[in-house]
Amino acid sequence: VLKYYGSRLNSFERNELQSGEFPEIWYLGLDATKMEGEDGGPHNNGYDDDNGSYVKVLHDHLSYRYEILEVIGKGSFGQVIRALDHKTDQQVALKIIRNKKRFHQQALVEVKILEHLCKKDRDGSHHMIKMLNHFYFRNHLCITFELMGLVWIH
Repeated sequence: VLKYYGSRLNSFERNELQSGEFPEIWYLGLDATKMEGEDGGPHNNGYDDDNGSYVKVLHDHLSYRYEILEVIGKGSFGQVIRALDHKTDQQVALKIIRNKKRFHQQALVEVKILEHLCKKDRDGSHHMIKMLNHFYFRNHLCITFELMGLVWIH
């Protein structure tokens, strides 16, 4: 990836990729207007706002897998975006938890509860929202869910 696309990535991303933290690369967001992170810089290397929320750039990547398509929700915990999972070629709802310790701890409890519920409803008969994945990216706990929509019944 660095050999072929390194010149189109910012220096922070090149360092992330050299760290070996991302063994699989599915998407780079090469056409996005990327933020230039600064290693050791303020506000989580420049990737967070004053409140610890991740600053999203449309069509950039999250964890070199998900493409940011749009913000679909905001709350005190963080924000939810619609994203394209380039590994599965499916759209997902991706919850980005604010980079604050109390929110991380609360979200980890949410992950444990969701894992437990998913195990109890393997066949989907109880119509629970399905957590697909969870991971950390740039100090943010991220949780992916199946993307749901509204159905109007007349």
